Parts: sequence; structure tokens; C-alpha cells
Amino acid sequence: MTHPIILVLFGIFVGVFSGIMGLGGGAIMIPIMVMLLGLTQTQAHGMSLAVMIPPVTLPAVIAYWQDGKLTRRELIMAAMISAGFACGSYFGAKVATHLPKETLKLVFGFVLVYIAGYTIFSWFGTAHLTRTVILATLLVIVTVAFFLATRWYDARGVAT
Repeated sequence: MTHPIILVLFGIFVGVFSGIMGLGGGAIMIPIMVMLLGLTQTQAHGMSLAVMIPPVTLPAVIAYWQDGKLTRRELIMAAMISAGFACGSYFGAKVATHLPKETLKLVFGFVLVYIAGYTIFSWFGTAHLTRTVILATLLVIVTVAFFLATRWYDARGVAT
């Protein structure tokens, strides 16, 4: 599964996804790296970040610039956010590498549930932004409840 052609095709798939969705690619890359490449959750997080250093963002930014969707103003704003992001990602990685891998999986999964809920409920428009955030948060709470109920049920089943 680590044949160079397979890895390049995987990169193309994630790159297309990233360009379409405006995401870094980790949402799809990390689960695949864990399930198919046999990496641990922490290794997959680090690999995902390493993959994104040059190729994922620069070609997409160039395409947005060429299509007139980004102006000089937005690029300056992006540079400022990027400076904060660089600092934050360093400390985020420090936290992630000290979390147990199962905890990291849960955090990753619950964040994806929130993003999915936010994306779905934002269909109703920005006039309903507060409702969208509340509904996405409630979706995460329901997901956590189902997770805890399943964990309790499994523990109960093993004990009996």
C-alpha cells in the first residue's frame, strides 16, 4: 500500500478534495492513513501536516488569484492569519503528541462531526448563523451521548 504510484494517486485524490472543499485535506487524509497505511493517529496527524507544507495550498491559492477570487487585501489578511496559525499549530502539535492516541481520535472525530453539522446547517444562510452554530453543537452533544452510551453498553455486556 506504500507503492509510490499509490501514494501519488492518493495525493491527487486528496488534492482534488482539498481544492473543491477549501480544506487542508486532513479530514479525508487522516482516516485513510490510519486505516489503509497502518499509521497511528498521531503519525497520521504529523504526516498530514508534512504533506500540506508546500503543495496543497500554493496551487489552490494561485488558481483562486488567477480567477480573481482573491485580491491583494485578502492575501495580506491571509499572511497575518498564517503567522498566528504557524504559532498555534506548533503548540497544537505539542498537545496532540502528548494525548493518548484514542483521545486524539475522539477529538478528531467530534471536530469532524461539528464541521459536518455546521456545513449542513449553514445551507440556510448567514442570517441563521447563530442557529447553525447551536445546531452543530447539539449534533456533537448527541454524538458524544451516543458514544458514551455505546461505551457503557459494551462495558455492561462484557461484565455480564
